[in-house]
Amino acid sequence: MFCITDKIKAEIPYNYRNAPIPGGGYVTGFAFHGKVPDILYARTDIGGVYRYLYAEKRWKSLIDHVTMMDIAESFPIAIALDNDKPERLYIACGVNGEPNGKLCISDDYGESFTYTPIPTMVHGNLSGRGTGMRLVVDESDSDTLYFASQTGGLLRSRDVGVSWEKLPLPENYTTFVWVSADGMTIVAGTAGLTTRRDERHRGHSMYVSYDAGETFDKLAEPECYEIADCKMNGMVASRYDYDGKYLYVTMNSTGRFNYIVDMGYSCDTGDVIGGRVLRYFFRDGRIAGYDDITPMGASGYLDYGFGGISSCAVEPGLLACSTLCRELKSVEAVYISHDYGNSWRVSLEGLEKGGIYFNTSYMKPQYNGGVSILHWMSDIKINPFNKDEVWFNSGTGVFGSDKFTSDNAQYHDKCTGIEETVHLNVYAPLGGDVKLLDIVGDLGAFAFDKLDEPCRNSFDDAEGNRYITCINADLSDENYDTAIVTARGNWKRKTKGGLVRTDDGFKTFTRLPMPYGLSDAIDAKLHEIEEPNVNAGWVAMSPDTHNIVWSIADCIELPSKLVVGSHDGGQTYFKVKIDGADDNNGKLKVFADRVNNSVFYGFGESGQFYVSTDAGESFNIAAAGLPRIDFGSIDTADKTEIRVEGGQTGVIYIATGDTGLYKLIYNLENGGVTLMRLSADGDSVFRIGLGLGRPRGDYLKEKKAVYLCGVIDGQYGFYRSFDDCNTYERINTDRQMFGDINSIDGDKRVFGRFFIATGSRGVIYGEACVEGENI
Repeated sequence: MFCITDKIKAEIPYNYRNAPIPGGGYVTGFAFHGKVPDILYARTDIGGVYRYLYAEKRWKSLIDHVTMMDIAESFPIAIALDNDKPERLYIACGVNGEPNGKLCISDDYGESFTYTPIPTMVHGNLSGRGTGMRLVVDESDSDTLYFASQTGGLLRSRDVGVSWEKLPLPENYTTFVWVSADGMTIVAGTAGLTTRRDERHRGHSMYVSYDAGETFDKLAEPECYEIADCKMNGMVASRYDYDGKYLYVTMNSTGRFNYIVDMGYSCDTGDVIGGRVLRYFFRDGRIAGYDDITPMGASGYLDYGFGGISSCAVEPGLLACSTLCRELKSVEAVYISHDYGNSWRVSLEGLEKGGIYFNTSYMKPQYNGGVSILHWMSDIKINPFNKDEVWFNSGTGVFGSDKFTSDNAQYHDKCTGIEETVHLNVYAPLGGDVKLLDIVGDLGAFAFDKLDEPCRNSFDDAEGNRYITCINADLSDENYDTAIVTARGNWKRKTKGGLVRTDDGFKTFTRLPMPYGLSDAIDAKLHEIEEPNVNAGWVAMSPDTHNIVWSIADCIELPSKLVVGSHDGGQTYFKVKIDGADDNNGKLKVFADRVNNSVFYGFGESGQFYVSTDAGESFNIAAAGLPRIDFGSIDTADKTEIRVEGGQTGVIYIATGDTGLYKLIYNLENGGVTLMRLSADGDSVFRIGLGLGRPRGDYLKEKKAVYLCGVIDGQYGFYRSFDDCNTYERINTDRQMFGDINSIDGDKRVFGRFFIATGSRGVIYGEACVEGENI
């Protein structure tokens, strides 16, 4: 419970809204309630769980209460519903590397939760996250739960998650579990890794128990084709559905391009191939065999897989099935059957069949190389109460149809409310049409001129082809139309990574020349950056937009030996000299002074502070006394935030996490450095932004407002300060936390407004509810 303290003087009511993307991330699965209509949930890989509000036709996030101090709920691997308790929701989630996961239990449709540990690692953003269902409630005993864990085997709890036991399944890497209505028959899908024959061949995938989990036997499954150029051969059971008569299962094999072996059995680590769809039939209460009902009568092994399979209670025999990784060579498809899979027809195929249209601008074909954006379609669900309503997931949100059984289903994106992209940095321009510059994982970046409307597209070339996963940007406080951005090239090779520049207020972008020829090490990294989906690094630009310093990335690090500069806006380059840097392990993250065109700053791998006074040609170390922390990482590994104050020379605010917030002042005349810790001992400051200091104020000439997220007097939250953190105002409630926070910036033109780049809930802006603010 929040309380006022000597330092926290007030709690100011704030409204928070998303600047809408929407969608953009991997939605990994759905769950309909089997007995009560209009109860639908979706889980995501990094954005928690959503509930669909049918009356409002939008999704509602269930993780707004999650803080940076415990982000486990951002990473759900499974959701489960209780057929006898429609208000009950279970979520299995966790943080990678932690020994225990978390079971979240809600009795109010996800509005609030109680928690209990799961005794194995759980994480929703690992390979294979698109398989399921992993968590189920025993229909014969609603206190009993089964959990098919990622690496800890098949677990069972008989007391609603208070305690767990491991069942005698011979495989630890599991993918799903199905339990019959009487609780006696259990089918488990596995990855066959614990039982692998050798390093290139998985073991058996599917197992069955007829004695409520006391013993397990192998369940019949197809023989796997030997595919010579695959890292690991073997079929893996991926998804299932049961219609009261048959148990349907999709199976896939690790593909040729898969870069993960152990858990590389899903679409999310390259590809899958050899897909099959099986229909298991029962006799005398036991599974007696299966029929291969793979759509379109495929024979041999396919160069793609199958994701979801779904039946519908209101029309026995109706099935929906989605392809997986077919888009690598062709286009993804959805198939429909009215006879239990004996025959199929195509319901959706690329842009040609199914009448697909896109409500969200960046999803449209003209911004995606003229092809459908659909990929990673690992789940599909038919509404059990409406045979014409079908939903399927993708790597960029949710899609569906309200006319599934018709000849023209008219599929479309249904992402309103889903905001689960990873936002890496935010910037509030000092002027111009753009109000918010949003740097985003996967999608690239968006420049919002209206905060309540999606942008036309993320940053793109003249043909509309997007750049993806930008890491940072630098904007001029003098020329509002110019910015420079570090960008990755897209998966389709339609764009290449490097630096992209806009000189017309983010309307068009030009990719700058690459600085080849300065050193062998730089050349090698530049070649890597021109491959798809490779980090470009971190860039800084002088206020006059002529001088540029680029710390070229090596994965998520910024080696000091890879820093280059330019004096002509990025047309030609030189290698930057860095005095005192470790040539082998040194790092440098660069920032430009907001006033002086010749001054740049650099921060190293162990708290070093560097200064350049010759427009980036050389950097010299300056004594500062900062904590020995790593400033030289990027992407989500960046655990600090640095803001150079506008309108001043040499004033820098530095959020260092647990070691607090610092203000550094560099004296250009004598090279002296003054370092002040603004936060008190014991306080933590994770992210920092600067904004307008008073209503109708002048950002450049007047004292700034400091916006931050951190722990002040033992209380985590968002805070603002108008006296350099001598006192604070808390500006959020316990229901306004928004998960992991990667960046904050204050609005330079509107008092009281600030922006938040989250790692799980999109990009958010907060505005005070107090009359007279937000002007």
